[in-house]
Amino acid sequence: MKFKFGLTNTCDLKIKNSNYPLTLYHVDSINKLMNYIPILLTEKVDEFLKYIDNIDKDKEYVVINDINFINVHNSNFIKNKKNDYNVHLEEFFTDDEWNMIDFEGRHIIDIGGNVGDTPLYFASKGAEVISFEPVKHLHELAEKNVEINTRYSDKITLVNKGVGGKRGFLTFESTSVKGYANEESYEMEIISMEDLLNEYEFTPDILKMDCEGCEFEIILNDDLTMFNDIIFEHHSKITGKDYKPLITKLKNEGFKVDTYPISASIFPFEDIGIIHAYK
Repeated sequence: MKFKFGLTNTCDLKIKNSNYPLTLYHVDSINKLMNYIPILLTEKVDEFLKYIDNIDKDKEYVVINDINFINVHNSNFIKNKKNDYNVHLEEFFTDDEWNMIDFEGRHIIDIGGNVGDTPLYFASKGAEVISFEPVKHLHELAEKNVEINTRYSDKITLVNKGVGGKRGFLTFESTSVKGYANEESYEMEIISMEDLLNEYEFTPDILKMDCEGCEFEIILNDDLTMFNDIIFEHHSKITGKDYKPLITKLKNEGFKVDTYPISASIFPFEDIGIIHAYK
């Protein structure tokens, strides 16, 4: 409490069931730590403490599963980047969202690659990945993250496009992000699943989607029988659509379906959850 109210400059922490030594210098770090401690996977507590330590010490990179990521909390990064980087690397410590599949030797179409976190994760597990992210500054950060992880870069192809029900364009707009008078507007290119399969020479093996609602357009409008596994977050809360027709469609295409809640989410599965369709 003294640290949070500025009465001391540092805070030494001892976390139950962890031997990782932690001394924090910034209140933001302890706030992030306290928010996530209740929902961390037990086996990942030490790694999360190291992640918080790197953020608190203003390191250029954070390390997760032996993968380096540019630290978007780093003061130099924030100074030179005026966009809002909606990055949720903490999900690696709170949920094993994709661990129900063995990725070794597989080919993954990753829709919603964000800053390169999922393509790097899949590549580290032995997969070849083509990853689609329509937001320009997220795609550019993904390129940098892949570049600094040279042992995986030859397994990953990054594409600055989104995937949806049909080809077209959406407008991205960002105004006064994080206190900057930053106004940015541009068109994001969207292609259909049919376009993707026709235009990119990539084996349709695993389809992964985390794209804030595009899963409804893709699943309900496309024949996906060429895939062996389809795994995605459904976003019924965002879209206002019932996820059940997605399961019905996939079962009609010959898939078995399992469902998983997201442990870190405050919302029930009916609002947001993981669906895995497989043969």
